[in-house]
Amino acid sequence: MKPFAFKNARFVSSATAPKGFPTLRDPEGKPMPEVAVAGRSNVGKSSLLNNLFQSKGLVKTSATPGKTQLLNFFTLDDRLAFVDLPGYGYAAVPLSVRQKWGPMIQTYLSNREMLKIILFLFDIRRVPNEEDLLLMQWIIQNEKSAILVLTKCDKVTKNERNRNTQKILQGFGVENLHYVHHSSLKDTGRRELMGMLKEALKDE
Repeated sequence: MKPFAFKNARFVSSATAPKGFPTLRDPEGKPMPEVAVAGRSNVGKSSLLNNLFQSKGLVKTSATPGKTQLLNFFTLDDRLAFVDLPGYGYAAVPLSVRQKWGPMIQTYLSNREMLKIILFLFDIRRVPNEEDLLLMQWIIQNEKSAILVLTKCDKVTKNERNRNTQKILQGFGVENLHYVHHSSLKDTGRRELMGMLKEALKDE
């Protein structure tokens, strides 16, 4: 497979159920590997994707947490797909909507054959709560590859970043968890994350 250049990002479509999931193939007709982007509402998923894609407005950001209520599909270089999942954990979203998110997200994560990696975004200023632990537990039980992306690192000092990182890793209690520090504002961690993704996908 040709190396990923992380260029030429484009939005493909949005969906809520498998019948709406696009069939994504590279120029040779092979199914594209997919990277799912998961995390709490307001964790910075849209900002990270725009930073990774080097596109300021391709992924719509919102000041209102929980606004993303669909699975949004993007491609890079016509060879790699990213799926932006709805954020969880924002109480102001109507209960009826939140109740639909869980099954929608789990259906994608459980059944999408080309899903290769989950980017689990986590705000470096927080500690894992029950919902975060449940998602991590699901990832482990289903033997999915994951990278923990500690976001908003520009909001803390270097010492706080180190302390908070240890608290978060201890909170998740997972051995050999791959993680990277990221800040969209400071363009921190992009190259490191690209390298981790390329390494994880090199056999695809």
